Amino acid sequence: MAHALILDENVAVCRAVQHYLALLGFGTFDNAWTERQAMECARQHRPDIIIIGDDIELGCAIRAARRISGGSAIPVLMVSGDPARASQKLAQTSSYDGPFRLNQIEEAAKLALQGRQSVH
Repeated sequence: MAHALILDENVAVCRAVQHYLALLGFGTFDNAWTERQAMECARQHRPDIIIIGDDIELGCAIRAARRISGGSAIPVLMVSGDPARASQKLAQTSSYDGPFRLNQIEEAAKLALQGRQSVH
């Protein structure tokens, strides 16, 4: 069963992302609101995909995703209500896909997972 780690302080966004990912067959989810929480969640259950939102309460979601993925084939997607702001955050991080609007997450996740499967 596929597992997702969602990093965002907005509970409504986390629930919406879970809904879209459940449609793709994801069965378990961890939600983190801080960088430290994200790291702990990943230690307990390695994610198959990481979704980062606009903001977390403490720390940096991009840094957490980078540390968790550690060069492995875990897809990392960014969901944003403000794509221009998110693009600025991602400018130095070319290895992540996004930003995507919430209504694009299902298609983006499908593409990211297909790309990952071709690597293995």
